[in-house]
Amino acid sequence: MMTRTIALIVMTVMLAACATAPRIQTTQAPGADLLAYRSFAFVDNLGTDRAGYASLISQQLKFSTRRELELLGLNYIDDPSQADLLVNFHADLDERIRTRSVPEPYLGPTFYDYRYGFYTPWPTYTTRTEIEQYSEGTLVVDLIDAGSNEMVWEGVARNTVTEKTRRDAARLIDEAVVQMFKRFP
Repeated sequence: MMTRTIALIVMTVMLAACATAPRIQTTQAPGADLLAYRSFAFVDNLGTDRAGYASLISQQLKFSTRRELELLGLNYIDDPSQADLLVNFHADLDERIRTRSVPEPYLGPTFYDYRYGFYTPWPTYTTRTEIEQYSEGTLVVDLIDAGSNEMVWEGVARNTVTEKTRRDAARLIDEAVVQMFKRFP
């Protein structure tokens, strides 16, 4: 029993170490010529500033997104009414539950029926259900055509949020934004 518990802990740690990269998705509006845009600004009330002030997440997102868009050749403008593109963010944290059935060999009774399993050609298996509760964070960067007020591009990053990722949020947000804009045309 102890070795099974230790093996489960080791496997969980190994899986957690492998699952550090966020899942990235990008979507472009059909017919949108993203290379035609020359300037950008951030919307006045960012989706990540729900409390009426600039959150730490918003500050990091603005820094990282501004850097990436400037590297793509767009110019930052302070006045949103003068920009070609408007940038907005959204962040969400969901509590999730993952279940899975795991087959286990069943050795049967050990004291009274000492012959159980010795005379059958196939081993007997049972299943046990593993339940895991975890948090999943979603980060969205929207690019909106300022003239038509329609979204032309969206980048989404999803990842499991742990205590370690919360402590290292600035670096991980920056890496997610970099990965999103690697897929920008």
